[in-house]
Amino acid sequence: MCGIAGIFRTATTVTVDDVSAIQRMLRAQRHRGPDGEGLVALGVTAPGSQSALFQEQGYPSLSSAPRVILGHRRLAIVDLSDAARQPMSNEDGTVWISYNGEIYNFLTLHNQLKSSGHTFHSQTDTEVLLHGYEEWGIDGLLSRLQGMFAFALYDARQRHDGGNGSPTGLLLLVRDRLGIKPLYYADLDNGEGIVFASEVKALRASRTMADERDRDALTGFLLFGAIPAPHTILKRISCVPAGHYLVMQDSGMTLHQYWQYWDVAPAASDRTVTTGDIGRLLEVTTAQHLLSDVPLGVFLSGGVDSAGLVALAQRAYSSTLRTLTVTYTEEGGGEAREAQHLAAHFGTSHSESPICSADFLRELPTIFAALDQPTHDGVNTYFVAKAARAAGLTVALSGLGADEVFWGYRHYRWLAKQPERWLTALPQFLRYAVANGTAAYGRLVGQERWQRFAYLNGGPMWRELYLLIRGFFAPEQIQQLLGLSSAERDTLVEQWLPSRSSGREGMSETQIFNDLEMQRYLHDQLLRDADVFGMTHSVEIRVPYLDHTVVEAVQQVPPTKKIHPRENKPVLVHALSDTLVRQASRKPKRGFTVPMQSWMQQYADELQPIAEQTTDLNRATVRQLWREFRNGRLHWSRAWALVVLGARG
Repeated sequence: MCGIAGIFRTATTVTVDDVSAIQRMLRAQRHRGPDGEGLVALGVTAPGSQSALFQEQGYPSLSSAPRVILGHRRLAIVDLSDAARQPMSNEDGTVWISYNGEIYNFLTLHNQLKSSGHTFHSQTDTEVLLHGYEEWGIDGLLSRLQGMFAFALYDARQRHDGGNGSPTGLLLLVRDRLGIKPLYYADLDNGEGIVFASEVKALRASRTMADERDRDALTGFLLFGAIPAPHTILKRISCVPAGHYLVMQDSGMTLHQYWQYWDVAPAASDRTVTTGDIGRLLEVTTAQHLLSDVPLGVFLSGGVDSAGLVALAQRAYSSTLRTLTVTYTEEGGGEAREAQHLAAHFGTSHSESPICSADFLRELPTIFAALDQPTHDGVNTYFVAKAARAAGLTVALSGLGADEVFWGYRHYRWLAKQPERWLTALPQFLRYAVANGTAAYGRLVGQERWQRFAYLNGGPMWRELYLLIRGFFAPEQIQQLLGLSSAERDTLVEQWLPSRSSGREGMSETQIFNDLEMQRYLHDQLLRDADVFGMTHSVEIRVPYLDHTVVEAVQQVPPTKKIHPRENKPVLVHALSDTLVRQASRKPKRGFTVPMQSWMQQYADELQPIAEQTTDLNRATVRQLWREFRNGRLHWSRAWALVVLGARG
């Protein structure tokens, strides 16, 4: 797990200023890779003639006129030797890579490539990517990879670009199927290339672009609680979408999609994947996720997701498995007792990390500094990753993603009752009356879930249901925060939930809802928070439930089998066949949480002034919403989102 940075110039050679920009980006990402740093300049000229500029700087250069710089910060996890340093090249120095991630099937691919004649100098998945690209090309390589990854690969071999016969290199920016690992890019100010990195903060540190906020993205944040991809909070910076790779040549940039969630259509009959098949697949996948040359553990709460993960890991781990739980004194201490019970059942070496409200207040500056983009959550991940690092762990397995893959949220049971049928059966005027009346009632009694009924405004039902359940601020609140008319607000909101696109035809409302969950909630919020706050403490968080082989297999299970009236995530529970996991599935659902409501109420006097520092929102509305929070009429996550925006200026 690492941090990458780089620059690609299409018309000119790189400069000493470009070197300084990459150095600043690497410094900004030191937490992603405290174990080493590398930088190399590349071009299409054959090795041998070095650029005087890079000789002076003390960096290797492949060309007398380099066009590309690749930078890397290393967090050593597999093969701790110097042979694993990056950027890394093939044997003749014509293909180079800067890579962040883990390829869990790399040993299998390593053996295949070795039998095909490739020579390896390390025991790393990085080198497998290089030789795999040489052997199979980018599409053939990606179809074989199992893991989480983001990488920049430069191919300096001569290619004909744009039909003019001139030799040029090729840059690939690649991201894994689910978007577990991040990768951001921006056009250079003069339009003659791109700059890229693992974090938005790093790109800002490069000083190669204007630092201008994206108002549309801010609207998306207020709508969902996270910036919707591929946008970021800054206009000039975008993320490479999940399941895509970007190709950069002198002729320009192209974006290619190689995987999408809804391509794996749910099966129409019971001939499909069985729970036994899924159980065996989970065992194999989890065993692969345990590969590490540094200390590894599992985040353990009292819920079915982490209990199932510990059950799977314990079966495959050759020594005593380490588990970790964060506890706190407020609100009963969290799930300490349940976690202790599970740890004893599975025979793990269990530790607890107690935190309290004073820790929250003390860590606030570090939490704000860690934020890469605005988020309404993530403090829980910050503390559990901090505890993991303090316990000596570099790698931690998390149950993140199980709710989205196995339909674990309560709203799936409600959606299975097909509420759209009775909603669409209402005459339009009556539907408006019900929606507006319910929203007005919500404002009167201070219940946000009722205020979100204002989203039932006559658009496509699947969009309305998603906003009813997952909408963050209510429509009127967004309008007031941004100082918009209702028409302007609706126009901005419209772009984030487009009409039913090609590939979703024939899918039920619940299935489309799940697709949006994977894109907006899982990708834009949960995975982004896990990466940012895990890497803040130099901890690699792995998510076995989101291995694409598991996702594709569960997608083949008919929707009716994913929901049970008394059991959470029945497909997962039956696949694991463990008594305590089944018991955990029948308890009220609780996530890996910290008592943010009580902490924020306790420190409201310190937090509200931070929220009111915002330059993006109407401050009078911010003050009003904070008054509602103090009076118990606004959920803590909304108040925290305002604090996050204020902390960013």
